Amino acid sequence: MDPQHFGGAEDWYAWREQQGSVGRENEAFFSGIWDLLHHCKGLMIGEKYNSKRRIDSEIMLAQMTAGEQSFRLHINHVLNKIQAPVYRQLSVEALRALASIVRNNPDLYIEDTLVTDILIGHAVRICWLQAHPQYYDNYEECVSLAWQAFYQLPPHALANGILDALVYLLNHNQN
Repeated sequence: MDPQHFGGAEDWYAWREQQGSVGRENEAFFSGIWDLLHHCKGLMIGEKYNSKRRIDSEIMLAQMTAGEQSFRLHINHVLNKIQAPVYRQLSVEALRALASIVRNNPDLYIEDTLVTDILIGHAVRICWLQAHPQYYDNYEECVSLAWQAFYQLPPHALANGILDALVYLLNHNQN
């Protein structure tokens, strides 16, 4: 997971672009998605307004078993619909982070569909404002810079951003 071979500097954007182009997730990734589906109503991966990107937990868990090839193929099919390799990788990392969160919080159940686009968007905003609190009142002017900075975060910092976004959305939804 070391981006050093991209010219000596840590270029996480280039690393994500390369990883997203290859798109070979391991068994632990699919196992994490399977577990994640037990903790929410479903997943919406990419294009938050496209119902074909929704993975319904109840239907998926009833029709398939963990480790089944058709499950992996379906998840890959949805991920491969994301046209930008770098955003595909960002979505994969968000899903890994969510899987880790539910693995560490087995009693957590979200009475809704988890939408990766919304989580990632909030993570971008939260990470940017944590690093640049002076832009709190005019974040809209910095959105492009915030996304650029987010793509350059190492995977652990990105995962922390996803966690912060989930906590924010869960707390905001309860108010």
